[in-house]
Amino acid sequence: MAVFESYRANLEVADLAPTVDFLRDVLGFAVEVHEPAMGLALLRRDGVGVGVVRTPNPAVNETTAGYVGVSDVDALYAHCLRHGGEITTELTEHPWGLRDFVLRIPGGHRLAFGQRIAPAS
Repeated sequence: MAVFESYRANLEVADLAPTVDFLRDVLGFAVEVHEPAMGLALLRRDGVGVGVVRTPNPAVNETTAGYVGVSDVDALYAHCLRHGGEITTELTEHPWGLRDFVLRIPGGHRLAFGQRIAPAS
């Protein structure tokens, strides 16, 4: 069976700069590719990638654009609050063993960040 080795959310936006700046400056993503003329930026942090694509009619999911597993969700939540992150769903502990929150980023997209706190049932 094939091993899935990475995940990259692709986010459509009207303007690359605010989203790229937020992902880099607040969430610590490194910019791997930034081609404003082509309307594309690719960013990575640890094993997670994010593609930011300029489009004339950007679409934003009604829920979240992706779910990122992290090792210390409480620390990331506090970091986002300190840096003015717009939390749309507060840090929540779910009965299925996850603790997570949802953050709105420039461009309107929402990313969920969570940590497993109990074994999956």
